[in-house]
Amino acid sequence: MKELARAQPKNEMEDHDEAGLSGTFTRLDRVHVLAIVFALGITAYLAIEPTQNWLLLLLAGLSALGTDAVVRGHAKAHFHNLDDTVVFLLVPALFTLGLGLFLEEVATGHWTLAAGLLSVVPYWAILKAEYDSVDRAAANFQSTRLILNIATYVVAFLFFATIYDFELTVVAAALAAGMVAVLLGIEVLREEAMDNFKTATHALAIGILLAQAAWATHFLPLEGGAAAVFLLLTFYLTTGIMHNYLAGRLNARTGSEFASVAAAGLGIVIISQVLT
Repeated sequence: MKELARAQPKNEMEDHDEAGLSGTFTRLDRVHVLAIVFALGITAYLAIEPTQNWLLLLLAGLSALGTDAVVRGHAKAHFHNLDDTVVFLLVPALFTLGLGLFLEEVATGHWTLAAGLLSVVPYWAILKAEYDSVDRAAANFQSTRLILNIATYVVAFLFFATIYDFELTVVAAALAAGMVAVLLGIEVLREEAMDNFKTATHALAIGILLAQAAWATHFLPLEGGAAAVFLLLTFYLTTGIMHNYLAGRLNARTGSEFASVAAAGLGIVIISQVLT
């Protein structure tokens, strides 16, 4: 029996473990538990007065550590170094920070508790998608990437909106927008399976462009939500073009499609500003 156990392929044994036929704690159970802990943590952060910012930072750290444990436990994972999983941790950790800061500004009364508890749904979807994205050969890889890309743009908007709520200086707002764009850009570009250095280098270019865009908004008749949407459109345009360039799909048609979406969004922002 021992020899049979040794001869059994590792993946087969792990898949059997994940099926949970023995009633043990499965990998998917870790996703459920971490999502519940996240929702309770966000709820506590929103409910406690005065606001305890250290609690949000602690929750973001726990989110990163929990995500690391989840993706390393994937049956197809081959992570050996500490930095192997960094690209998987960015969106969950930034979603924690961005959502907490955003809800702290907009949620009031009973909506505070409701928003905190309901955050379990998007966080679970993000964490499950990060787990599934480990296996690039999986049948659901493209749908997984779609979920993560949507989450990336949602997190970007949360941060951009919060930047203007805090009424930062021109320099501070530009630096904050640039840093967020770099980190989230890594998530979008990692689909091309480049090494971490190359991914970070291309994401840095996106961050520089976003910092310049954030600087420009202070000299344009844009405020609050309109400025955040403008930055989101800029982020969408730059990441989309960069991603297609790295994939070898960038041509006049692709570029014009991204430019058209960005132009349409910008037109809506301008019209909304004129009407108000």
